[in-house]
Amino acid sequence: MKGAHHRRHRQCHIVGLGLAIASLAGAPQARAQMAGLIAGPERPISKTAPVTFLADQVSYDRQTGIVTATGDVQAWQNGHVLYADKVVIDRNHNTATAIGHVVMMEPSGEIAFAKRADLSNGMKNAVMSDVATMLAENGRIVANGARRYGGVLNELSKPVYSTCDLCKHDPTAAPLWQIKARSAVEDLQHKVIEYHDAELEIYGFPVFYLPYISQPDPSVRRQSGLLIPSFGSSTHIGTFFAIPYFWDISKSQDATIVPIIATKAGPVLDVKYRQALNNGKLTVNISAGHDRYAQNSGLSDAIFSNGVFDLNNTWRAGFSYNHTSSTQYLNDFRYLPNQNFLASNAYLEGFGVGSYAKISADTYQGLVATVTQSNVPIVAPYARYDYFGAPDQWGGRFSMDASAYNIARQVGTSSRRVAVVSNYDLPATGPDGILFDSRVRLIAAGYDSSKLNEQPNYSNVGSAETARAIPIGAISARWPLERSAGDWGEQIIEPRVQLEVAPNYGVTQNQLIPNEDSLDFQFSDANLFSLQRFGGIDRFAGGSRVDYALQGAWYLPNGAYATGLIGQSYAFHKSLVYPVDSGLNDNVSDIVGRATLAPVSWLSFTYRTRLSHQDLGARMIDAYATVGNKALRLSGGYFYSATNPYYLFTQAGAPPASYFVPQREITLGAATSLIPHWTFSGATQRNIATGKFDNAALAATWQNECTAVNVSFYRSFTSFNYDHGTTTLLINITLKTLGNIGFSAL
Repeated sequence: MKGAHHRRHRQCHIVGLGLAIASLAGAPQARAQMAGLIAGPERPISKTAPVTFLADQVSYDRQTGIVTATGDVQAWQNGHVLYADKVVIDRNHNTATAIGHVVMMEPSGEIAFAKRADLSNGMKNAVMSDVATMLAENGRIVANGARRYGGVLNELSKPVYSTCDLCKHDPTAAPLWQIKARSAVEDLQHKVIEYHDAELEIYGFPVFYLPYISQPDPSVRRQSGLLIPSFGSSTHIGTFFAIPYFWDISKSQDATIVPIIATKAGPVLDVKYRQALNNGKLTVNISAGHDRYAQNSGLSDAIFSNGVFDLNNTWRAGFSYNHTSSTQYLNDFRYLPNQNFLASNAYLEGFGVGSYAKISADTYQGLVATVTQSNVPIVAPYARYDYFGAPDQWGGRFSMDASAYNIARQVGTSSRRVAVVSNYDLPATGPDGILFDSRVRLIAAGYDSSKLNEQPNYSNVGSAETARAIPIGAISARWPLERSAGDWGEQIIEPRVQLEVAPNYGVTQNQLIPNEDSLDFQFSDANLFSLQRFGGIDRFAGGSRVDYALQGAWYLPNGAYATGLIGQSYAFHKSLVYPVDSGLNDNVSDIVGRATLAPVSWLSFTYRTRLSHQDLGARMIDAYATVGNKALRLSGGYFYSATNPYYLFTQAGAPPASYFVPQREITLGAATSLIPHWTFSGATQRNIATGKFDNAALAATWQNECTAVNVSFYRSFTSFNYDHGTTTLLINITLKTLGNIGFSAL
């Protein structure tokens, strides 16, 4: 070729796209000759922003100033990478043309494919035909053509966007969903894509049209703009429509603003604000609007907020404030349906090596119709300090829990308490592998209370100031006996006994103590060997007793196992402190037991019970079984209790008749993912005593690489807090990178 020079397999540096080749692979003399031929004395080589080339063949025509690179051409400059079958560079006009299998990679990670691209301004400007762009999160855009400006703005002609994979058997078939538009602008700098005259298509059929729609680039986590609307129908608020707006205030702040319009209620405005701080985080959710059941001209509001702030490596502070003007408002708009109360607090807490400290103030808003706000306590302040020491020279550990609180009620008991609970635990190993454990505990507490004769104590005295110190000592022994069963695995049997000694406290002494932490009680295998069977220290039965149990296990080589425990207590003195029919009212306690059986990996069964020591009648049964694996799992449960402790502290004197009404209920559940892309689940709970279902739920989810559809149904058959049974149907469609389309019916 006259006036042209050729070299194969060369690497070239082009200064200012299309100006000159600064170096060529090969002999130094050849590299210098090529540089002089292409650059020329009138255009000195710039040392800034070189374009590096790799190609099978490079030629230069001195007369026309055209550089031609062919065969697997690769070029890169300032993070921009170009691949093509052929690249023609016009050094006179500072332009280049890439032809055949053009691939352009941007510093942001975006990849664009085209048949042809005309480039200028250092690959920042381009005109492309038959464009396909790969984005993050499997996002792809194809267009008839595109024009790029400054490397940051793409104008697309007749674009199509989707995150769905094409059909392997028919790649020309329409994907599950796609957005088609007359034109689009892709802003690479601000990470946003804007569509004009856009249609959402499902399998090629138009289902939704918008003259304008925008979306963040799939690589962007947050971007201001309208979110996909949600709509539905509710028996509480009628047909409703909500269109949320997301406001990216700054790198550390954002807000979601949701106006809700309904036919039976509203309008309602819901605002969610989030802020990340250098030393913590803050979230606030405020909503307000019209509700048909609300007072004060139908206006209702609710606020839910919390914040956590790290003061240093040891201390942090926080708060939460939650309040509503109407319980019905929460139920109608499904903010926190069927809640018993809202809690608010402010606290300061510190973390040390083996220690923890906290001081807080707590308030509560009752949401149950049968509880008035004047009965709800205010706890301010509440301070606690917990310490757990390292083992001493004998292997024992010292621990301590100290606390102080003030509880105030307008109606009901108000009390103040200062308490310290000290513990020392010393384990030891005896002959023949017997394991001993010696424990010493001292409970010291001082009380000042008023209105003890009101709820929740109903004492026979009006007020009291008292203090008590309760020493407790216990020594226990366990003798684990193990034997090998050969091919049948290993078997363990372990007798266990404990002697506990403590002062005997009767009803009279406890009448002077306000009960704030021991209202709930149930005797089971979980607290058989506990030094305090009540949950707290405000109630204490005391006395000396012996706890004994036999537990065992069988572990098979294939992973199957069976474990069990059966135990009882003998008290040297009867106690009247425990609730009626608790199983601890006689010298001999009821029998408690637990058994777990898992013969294979896909089947397990757990059974817990409390049997009367008089006739072995069941006083409590809690059974639960599961069968199956991740593909298909079935579960079932049965619960029975001879008493209902919910009603234990609702009145003075003997427990009401409702306390002695047995509880019986069964639960059933199923979940499966046997069908590809599908998961199904269902559950129900039935009250056997009333012969009615409490609730039922069904859910189905379909998901692939670009779409998820979730349908859930929930039905409550019971009346609770103004809500006389509800039915909820939720349909949620997620289009990957676009957002959610939600429908709900209540």
